[in-house]
Amino acid sequence: MKVKAILFGCILLVIMFILGFILPNKIVGWQVEKQAIDYFTTNDVSLPFQTFTTFTYENIIANSAPWMKKYLDEGVISNIENAVRKNYSYRFDAAVHPPKSDSGIVNYFKSAGLLKDIELSEKLALAKLRGILTSPNLLVPKSRFTKSSMNEAPDYPVRLPAEFDPIHSVFVSFPIYFPIQWKTHAALIQAISSEAEAIVLVPDIYWQKAVMLYLEQKAVSIENVRFAYVNTDDVWTRDFGPTTVLNNDGSKNFIWNNYYEVYTSFQKHSADAACDLGRYFDIPVFRVPLVVEGGNIITDGEGTIIMFNSVLSNNSDYDLNKLKKVMKNYYGCNNLILLPSLTGELTGHIDMVVKYIDKNTLMVIESDKSFRWYNNFESIAKVLSETKSSSGSNYKIIRLKMPKIDNESVNFWSYINSLTLNGSLIVPTFGVAEDTSAIDSYRKAMPNYKIVGIDFSNYPVGSVHCQTKEMFK
Repeated sequence: MKVKAILFGCILLVIMFILGFILPNKIVGWQVEKQAIDYFTTNDVSLPFQTFTTFTYENIIANSAPWMKKYLDEGVISNIENAVRKNYSYRFDAAVHPPKSDSGIVNYFKSAGLLKDIELSEKLALAKLRGILTSPNLLVPKSRFTKSSMNEAPDYPVRLPAEFDPIHSVFVSFPIYFPIQWKTHAALIQAISSEAEAIVLVPDIYWQKAVMLYLEQKAVSIENVRFAYVNTDDVWTRDFGPTTVLNNDGSKNFIWNNYYEVYTSFQKHSADAACDLGRYFDIPVFRVPLVVEGGNIITDGEGTIIMFNSVLSNNSDYDLNKLKKVMKNYYGCNNLILLPSLTGELTGHIDMVVKYIDKNTLMVIESDKSFRWYNNFESIAKVLSETKSSSGSNYKIIRLKMPKIDNESVNFWSYINSLTLNGSLIVPTFGVAEDTSAIDSYRKAMPNYKIVGIDFSNYPVGSVHCQTKEMFK
């Protein structure tokens, strides 16, 4: 009897030990699942859900909060994916089975809350859609096919102009699956079209009519707005759009970069958008043999290019010499400045941290000492202040303070992420006290430009610069 009692006691102790080990992990796993679902479904962070897989959710959550990774088993990830699909079902439906009628667009507007936004009834919205003429604002391809070179660089020297050089057009991918952002993009298109041609990327005629109706209701002139039927998955046009380089005779080439963001499994439409746009202008397209996003390339227009060294991390078959050679052949770079990436930052993009004001002046982000990348920012500013510009003198550095952000926040708001566009500078604002001082700083640094602020507080990372891509004159 004593033996049985001892055996029973041992078994009970083992069970209690196992339960004591497993239950806390289960409880934490459930909490991780709940937090992830709440984040993705409550905040409407405008991520490209229609392209996501279970791998993507695991990757982006683990990158954002590494401690969660061990709790992200297959069941947890599947539950997150299913919850997001259910919450945004009308968006998934629109991505998989796009509306093919005016009434289909009205149904999307209704589901997305856009009818309320533009203050129209279903009946009146349908009538207005049926009355829209698309042809005056439609960009017609000059060629049926794109002339592309997949393995060779241009066989003549090229130059990547600076952002402060004359710009003819700006590409913008419209956030059709992210209705909360339509208002922001309407303001962005309005600001662009006052200085250059705004080329808005939409999938087809019905989405063109949808955007035209929205712009009309928001009193945005479409006189200088054109639409191109190019499929995209997301809004980060800076990263996947074509990079315009100029030949000695002024003719243009498009550089088509490999677009595979580290935290997503694929962006199959966005990755091919640059190539597709080549046929619209009959401009030759050259695919660079490099995984890189446009947000990690800034230039003075005279051969100097600044990048973060994340480009080497994303191309393990490259060393510095190979990178310099490719950047020279495809982008006309004769002076590559490679800076250390921000520790643990998701994008690895230089355009969140550094901006060319002119060929001798750089604006560098600044933060409170308590912010997680304060030391990175100070180091970058110091290195650049001791670096010579193309004129031979050290760069003049202007610091631009970012909003106060808690280190636990998902937001990385940067006023640096602005667009210099002919006579204007388009600056992101975030509805915080620092907006005013940021605008004032730009006015002092760029007195000959009209400063236009646009609210991008709905985006946790990236804004004006990330969502635009210029085509030079």
